[in-house]
Amino acid sequence: MPRARRGGTGFSFDLRSCLTICFCSLALLAAIGSKYVAENNLRPVLSLKLLSEPPREPQLEVKAVEPEVTTSETSGTLAFSPTPAPAQPLQQLQHCSTISFLRIQKTASTTFGHEMMQKMCGKRRQRCKQNWDRCAFGKQTCGVELYDYHLEYNLARQLSQMGKGRGCVVTFLRGPVERTMSEYFMLRVKHRQFLSFDQWDVHANDIAGIDAILNIDNLSVSFQQYLHHPRNPSRNRQTLYLLGFRRVECNKTRCGGNACICETENPGYPALAYDWERNSSSLLQLAKEHLRSLDAFGLVECFKKSIEAIAPLLGWDLKLALELANKQELHVWKPVMEKARQIRLSRRLSFNGASRKFWREFLHESVGKEILAVNHLDHELLQFAQLEFRSRYGSSCEEAP
Repeated sequence: MPRARRGGTGFSFDLRSCLTICFCSLALLAAIGSKYVAENNLRPVLSLKLLSEPPREPQLEVKAVEPEVTTSETSGTLAFSPTPAPAQPLQQLQHCSTISFLRIQKTASTTFGHEMMQKMCGKRRQRCKQNWDRCAFGKQTCGVELYDYHLEYNLARQLSQMGKGRGCVVTFLRGPVERTMSEYFMLRVKHRQFLSFDQWDVHANDIAGIDAILNIDNLSVSFQQYLHHPRNPSRNRQTLYLLGFRRVECNKTRCGGNACICETENPGYPALAYDWERNSSSLLQLAKEHLRSLDAFGLVECFKKSIEAIAPLLGWDLKLALELANKQELHVWKPVMEKARQIRLSRRLSFNGASRKFWREFLHESVGKEILAVNHLDHELLQFAQLEFRSRYGSSCEEAP
């Protein structure tokens, strides 16, 4: 033991004892260090280092991406490939300040747009109306409600970006058999005047001809001519709207509301905007890209499941959105659906279920196949959308044909 000497203020050790203690301590530390190195286990040392350093903020790298510009093979017009959506963590930093509904005819558009979106925008104080300069009744300015008018991809995008904050675009898709049958019977039985509205995309040269087809007494003949009319914008309408197109020429007698959805310069011919057969592959690919670029989309055949997915993405209260969805049950037009049996009379009718809420349940099987053949791009687009729905939302929707 080292000898201690009494000092004036306490005890002290001699120099030889202190050196002995220091050398022993260093030897002990070296032995411990060599043990960790030998076992390749530096985790305790690294842990102490990490605990001593302040946490670093995660870095989000945002790269500017220029949209790719291509030329349409059929019309010669420029088509813009969609700019990829920002990474999800960055999107979540901002809620939708403006929402635009890419509203395709007969895809639950009144139920979602007018009955739900209008109310939810008001609750969340979101902008769902923009100023417009093509107006009915000779007005210089008016408003275009972004939930009430049939907006195709380009216009929906444009209107969603007018104003401060983040602009969002949402749409709904529907099985081609259901959508086509619903549009045909609505025009034939209930709202023939829609043919003349600019936002229904019938060129002025074709209004009288399609109207005459809808007037044919024989339902089977009428439907066949309507389905195969070469200038009917109903064909592949969902693909058409996701691609985007120039609207018909403005005419003050054709406005379907306060706003006129038309072109004052360089008007289009929507039914002839694309060659569905010659360029089917490239057109379908672009429509898929545009669908992917949207902030949200739903499928009519899984309406409530779609609302569960869409509401949080648009910044809506999910409970309130589902309450509205439950109040606004999709309209099932059963008395008129029964008339679909007359399109192709046969004892062999195809009934795919007992629900009797789908048009296809009243159609001969061959009629359904014929509709899918004419609208084959819409059919392929819907199949893609079902896969995208499952991938994006983690839920399946297989009810659509």
